[in-house]
Amino acid sequence: MHAFPAASDALFCGMNDRETSTAIQQPIPGRACGSCMLCCKLPAIASLDKPMGKWCLHAAPGAGCASYEKRPGECREFLCDWLLDPGLGPDWKPDRAKFYVHSAQNGGLNIMVDPGSPAAWRDAHYYPAIKTAAARLLVDGRNVFVLIGRRVVVVFPDRDVDMGAVPDGHCVRTFSHSVNGRMVWDARIERTAPSVQNGEV
Repeated sequence: MHAFPAASDALFCGMNDRETSTAIQQPIPGRACGSCMLCCKLPAIASLDKPMGKWCLHAAPGAGCASYEKRPGECREFLCDWLLDPGLGPDWKPDRAKFYVHSAQNGGLNIMVDPGSPAAWRDAHYYPAIKTAAARLLVDGRNVFVLIGRRVVVVFPDRDVDMGAVPDGHCVRTFSHSVNGRMVWDARIERTAPSVQNGEV
């Protein structure tokens, strides 16, 4: 669950499930998951009682889903950005990058990183592009969030703020404030309001 109440007050509460879109999306020509299965490992999937960062019981790494025809809606609807964005080249395929990029419905960007390679997103091949995206999105009050298990890192243009492990029932809120006449962005962990936890925002 993600919500952005205002351009200077953004909220990230996406610790539990893969966010899916109601719009029908198709991979761009020539792209397919192939042997990549990171989306079967990294996110939590509530309908399968699958915790974050653990392989789904139906996943056969490198071979595919043993219950593909009966997979739940979250799995059927989910497509990472590498399948959708021609601007992400072959090096951004998740099984090669060790993370996947996913555009949130609110316009922000989530980067889900394999805990086995927690620094993969900081590789010089990817990091400059991630920082550029952070600067572009922040103009509209959107953010780039990096998730490594339960750990959340907020990527700002000028620095990265490591929030540590975010517990259940809590969110990461980004906000702007003035320091010596200059607008500065920061982040804090807050307890989630019941309406947010229930998906009513």
